[in-house]
Amino acid sequence: MEQKLYICYTRNIEIMDLEARKYHFIQELFSIDRESIIDTLERVLKREKEEHQEISTEHKKELDNRLESYKNNPKDVLDWKDIKNDW
Repeated sequence: MEQKLYICYTRNIEIMDLEARKYHFIQELFSIDRESIIDTLERVLKREKEEHQEISTEHKKELDNRLESYKNNPKDVLDWKDIKNDW
């Protein structure tokens, strides 16, 4: 399927598809000469990536199993102080 790019100028605002916006953003990155701006952009990307990170099916099952185990035996827990002392 052929993708078409349409750029529309409305009040000096460019409307582009996602791929074109990415390309434009990368081009803008090359013109940045302040490290602080790059640091900020990296933090934003990292936070965004972490917020939308998916949990694998295996991890979800393990969390569900642990939650169910806790619901069935709420008193069957270990105290962190005891664990910490054993280490």
